[in-house]
Amino acid sequence: MAEGAVADTTGPGDAPPGGTGMTEEVRDSMLERALQLAEVGRVKAAYPLLLEVLRTDPGDSYTLQVYAHCFQRENRWADMLAVLDIAARRTPDSAQLHRNRSVALRQLGRIPEALDTAERARTLDPDDARNEIVRAEALLRGTGTQAVLAALASTRRARELDPVSVWAHVTEATVQRRMAEFGRARAAYLEALRLAPEDPQALFGLATLDAERGRAVRASPVMGGMLQAVPNDPAAIRAATSGARQALWLLTDLGCLLLLLANFVVVAVQELVPSRPLAVAGGVMVTVAAVTGVLVLLRWRLSRLPGPVRALLRANRHRFTFVAAPLRLAALAAGMLLIIVGPHPPPVVEIVGPILFSVPLLTLLIRWRSRALREFFWFVRRCWFRAHRPPASAG
Repeated sequence: MAEGAVADTTGPGDAPPGGTGMTEEVRDSMLERALQLAEVGRVKAAYPLLLEVLRTDPGDSYTLQVYAHCFQRENRWADMLAVLDIAARRTPDSAQLHRNRSVALRQLGRIPEALDTAERARTLDPDDARNEIVRAEALLRGTGTQAVLAALASTRRARELDPVSVWAHVTEATVQRRMAEFGRARAAYLEALRLAPEDPQALFGLATLDAERGRAVRASPVMGGMLQAVPNDPAAIRAATSGARQALWLLTDLGCLLLLLANFVVVAVQELVPSRPLAVAGGVMVTVAAVTGVLVLLRWRLSRLPGPVRALLRANRHRFTFVAAPLRLAALAAGMLLIIVGPHPPPVVEIVGPILFSVPLLTLLIRWRSRALREFFWFVRRCWFRAHRPPASAG
């Protein structure tokens, strides 16, 4: 799920005619076939076609750009840049060529050069939204408040130039996330999905946005859609696995809270019942009923998760980070029962009960505190960018 994962190319008919050894019609057909092969992942099969075309005109700029596009599909950024540099000697004033060079430079970590190249592409064609987007992506790889605000301005300019550009909306969402403007980022992702419901970048962004904000259950339908769109993408699988784990922990958090509420009821019942045996029996019955209800609720809620997310939960059920979530419920229930029964030989039972009860409670407190700290950090970041934003872009 790399940024700017697809370089743009013009149609074969827009390229200059090839050399005398091949008719323009045959040449265009071979280039179109090479592009089709690259788009479906058969890049190796595209290279012989491109080499055949290059034999007739080794310096043809458009053919070299298609060659660079094939390198990009394989994440061969250095090779992509080398080929584009050769093409630039033939067409130094091509905005498209410099736009693609900026993508390669950015992926190679040469951010100042990537930004300069994006600026050149924007100067050559100021009305192309793609130049603004590539500039914004280069700015986001830099540091500093002004770089982020400049990236925001570029994405808004891109939306003005091309309101139906999914790429523009996804890039703006990325900028808004950097500024901790999560509501606006979510709106941008949703607009991108309205334009292209199966766009993997928008699905990936929305799923990870909701998951990192502690809303993994709400994000699960988007995660399912993302896995269906790109089932073999490693980044998508990692994000969905993390989201599935977070969803499981959130659901067991809810289960722990319900059991704690039941524990308060048990304490109240034991205070009202004068007979110790009756109080213990009533407490056990309430606890067992509460545990049963929580298990039924969790099973029902888990069954409503998308199929791909449930499959990830099953595939990772032996990993400790997944097993620990339901184990908290078991520990809390066992601790409640041991505390209700009260002193009982051997004495270790009296010690184990409070320990089993305290560990899940401690995990809840730690998770809530870390969430509060993250929210505070995001609030400070949001205020910082709002304070430095120019008045004209305050909306």
